Amino acid sequence: MITIKGMQKGRFLNPIPQLVTGFSSSAAAISTCSSCDAMDTANQLQSLHSRYPEYTRDSTKATEHRNAFNKYNIRGLSQCLNWPKRFNDNSHAASYLVNHHFTSDRNTDAKDFSSKLLKGIPDFVKIVEVGPRDGLQNEKSIVPTDVKVELIKLLVSSGLSVIEATSFVSPKWVPQLADAKDVLEGIQDVEGVSFPVLTPNLKGFEAAVAAGAKEVAVFPAASESFSKANLNSGIEDNLARCRDIASASRSYSIPVRGYISCVVGCPFEGHVAQAKVAYVAKALNEMGCSEISLGDTIGVGTPGTVVPMLEAVLDVVPVDKLAVHFHDTYGQALSNTLISLQMGISVVDSSVSGLGGCPYAKGATGNVATEDVVYMLDGIGVKTNVDLGKLMQAGDFICKHLGRASNSRAATALSKVKAHASKL
Repeated sequence: MITIKGMQKGRFLNPIPQLVTGFSSSAAAISTCSSCDAMDTANQLQSLHSRYPEYTRDSTKATEHRNAFNKYNIRGLSQCLNWPKRFNDNSHAASYLVNHHFTSDRNTDAKDFSSKLLKGIPDFVKIVEVGPRDGLQNEKSIVPTDVKVELIKLLVSSGLSVIEATSFVSPKWVPQLADAKDVLEGIQDVEGVSFPVLTPNLKGFEAAVAAGAKEVAVFPAASESFSKANLNSGIEDNLARCRDIASASRSYSIPVRGYISCVVGCPFEGHVAQAKVAYVAKALNEMGCSEISLGDTIGVGTPGTVVPMLEAVLDVVPVDKLAVHFHDTYGQALSNTLISLQMGISVVDSSVSGLGGCPYAKGATGNVATEDVVYMLDGIGVKTNVDLGKLMQAGDFICKHLGRASNSRAATALSKVKAHASKL
């Protein structure tokens, strides 16, 4: 039997609300809602239920009773649902669900309890969107430049302040990013947003600066084997290149971001020692990197392996200079992100619709989806300044072009909720 369940505007410790979907088998859920006069509505619904006990999801009477249901759905229950009075139709309700309903106010009655659970989590988290570069670099078919530019502009409109635009690597090795110069040219008029680009060596750095890059990134690995496979050089040789780029960047007043690959595991070596990660992180910090992103490149990490890795890095690098970059191969990206936030990390890398992967790790899926990160952070009252609805539009845009469904569970679920509400 389909039931109507009471809903409250998001509170961290309350059950996750559900959209109204049918007649209630009992009016209790409605009659217990406070701050609204729902008794009348509850009695009417009980009467309807008594008249139509056979009503189920597949009932042929669904269409016949649609008007009666709608009469009580939004108008009768909107106060129970704590929706603003202006929401007098289901399309508005759907929009409200996507953009507001699943957020949380951290000033709850259970503040003491929730503060223990959320202790250490920053009030604001900066999201670094890596979809246009990390998310698209392994696509088999070349994504047109104008599509990349449009994707970046849609991401900007969602409120993201840092978007990794492209990479100045050899087109021979990464043909998908051969249009790096054209992509930067297409977003030169976008202000108020940082567009870091990857530069593997001085040649790439010089090309990036000539194309108008205002921020660059270097990307050593904590695994010797991965470093040789990805950059054709060992850890020490790659760090030397990073130092050259960091030195050159200072003369241009260009900040350098550092990425460390394989901070938990390597597709060639397996487990990566925390001491190796700390060693590379310390080197990046000493050469002047403004931010150091710790990447679980193949997504094998769990909180049990991420915590000791972070502890080792925190011994040599200040927490305010660290970011995390998790892939979701084993479904652990959000849990790893949350535990990182609890340890004081306030910068998270993610990719719209979960785009991405690792060409050296069989079965490795993409980055954690930006939509899922925003949804989680909204749910615990952490600000990101990102509009989830607009972010989903950017995800829809690129997924339609690529001809595949989104890898974001939050975006997929909310799209279904919105579609269902619009049909009621």
